[in-house]
Amino acid sequence: MLVSVQTTAATALLARRAHAGDAAALNDLLADLRPLVVQTARLIVGSGSWSAEDAAQEALLDISRDITTLREPEAVRAWAMRVAARRALKVAKRERLLRFGRTPTEQVQAVESEGDRGRALKEAFDRLPPRLRATAVLRLHAGLSEIETAQALGCSVGTVKSNLHDARQQLTQLLTSAGYAPTPEPKDGPQ
Repeated sequence: MLVSVQTTAATALLARRAHAGDAAALNDLLADLRPLVVQTARLIVGSGSWSAEDAAQEALLDISRDITTLREPEAVRAWAMRVAARRALKVAKRERLLRFGRTPTEQVQAVESEGDRGRALKEAFDRLPPRLRATAVLRLHAGLSEIETAQALGCSVGTVKSNLHDARQQLTQLLTSAGYAPTPEPKDGPQ
């Protein structure tokens, strides 16, 4: 499911009013943006994690505090996604350091014992370095363009392309080592 970063006229109006200091509009705007922010944080940090929920709450606080810096109210949803991605990336990096207590072999064995391809994919995705995971979430799930992803992550378009390539390679390696070889794409032309 792709996430929409298109801002409706009503959301843009709320953003303008919140930017001008209207507390009620800010509350309504935060309620409108919350699902987008939570989903972004969960995808980058890992769903089912208290850290993902904390990252989402911190991102909403960042949005509340920094709404006066928003230059284009029509881009408030894309801006909120960037704020959420940056906050979630910081939390994901911290979580990755804490996860080093479990060896990669133990992680793969845990997935293999469950025998569930979906769980294997989630585990492989969660093992991606935070920067690669964030790039994959924003490009593949949220459907942001390479330019929008670069802006959200504060990097170049070339870095986005490289990160996405690396993320796909690592996912392939992790899934293959867990016993889930990628399905070859059909060849065009005569067989």
